[in-house]
Parts: sequence; structure tokens; C-alpha cells
Amino acid sequence: MADVHFIEGSTELLDRVGPLWKMLNKHHQTISTLFQNSISQMTFDQRRAHWLKRAEFGLLRIDIAVLEGSEEPIGYCVTTIDNDLGEIESLFIDEAYRKIGLGGVLMERALNWLEQYSITRQRINVAVGNEQVLNFYRRFGFHPRAIILEQLI
Repeated sequence: MADVHFIEGSTELLDRVGPLWKMLNKHHQTISTLFQNSISQMTFDQRRAHWLKRAEFGLLRIDIAVLEGSEEPIGYCVTTIDNDLGEIESLFIDEAYRKIGLGGVLMERALNWLEQYSITRQRINVAVGNEQVLNFYRRFGFHPRAIILEQLI
């Protein structure tokens, strides 16, 4: 992973996350068993607005992985703090760069940031259909706590 470096910041990096977030949204559309329609209607502008609002009332950190010699992001993690809750809001690695440890590094960076603020309540939401990521998050001490049911209307 010597040819990868990390950029950290806040809302000024949101637009750099956009192309990868769109890949993540497509991934969620393909794995979702019931909510493809609502996922496909979600836009990056809506997600961006959500994150800007979170930053307005709390703290927001973005970590971006880029290849040396390029400023094109190959992975990112968006983390927020709202009162005493830290949340890994979004984490994605371009498929071509998975399985080399980038996800773990991004998680460690996010969790270290939360630790700097003494945040002991931490959360990650995982979409139904994306259960293959649960073992990854378990490595960092995250476990399922609740199942939230949502009605299709």
C-alpha cells in the first residue's frame, strides 16, 4: 500500500467523494432486495446536503485514499460526530483496489478521530443485502444491535 496516500479534511472534500459515492449507490441498488427504487432516487446532491447539515450541527471528517501521482480518489470514509454519537456515515473502496487493506486503514483513521473527541458511542448502518461486510466491521468491534423495519409505500 506504499503507493497510496490519504487526504483528510471536512466539507471541502465532499465533491471529491461524489464519483465513488455514486458507485456505492449503484452497488446498493444491485444488492437491495426491496428498496432499489428509493435507493436509485437518492442523489449525491441529497447525500451531500445531509452531510453539510450534519457538519453544521456537529463535526464531519472525510478521509480519501488516492494513488501516488494521482489525485483521483480510490476510496473514502465519511465520519460524523453529533453530540455524543460518532457515526461511520459512508465507506467505499473502488472495486479495483479492494482486498489490499484500504478499508481497514480508513476505518482506523475514522475510529482514531472519534477517539480524539472521546466518543464512546459509535454506529454504522449496513444496508440489507450487504451483510457480507458484517465480518469486516466486527473486526473493529461493531455488532448488530437492532433491525429497523421500513414500510414500502
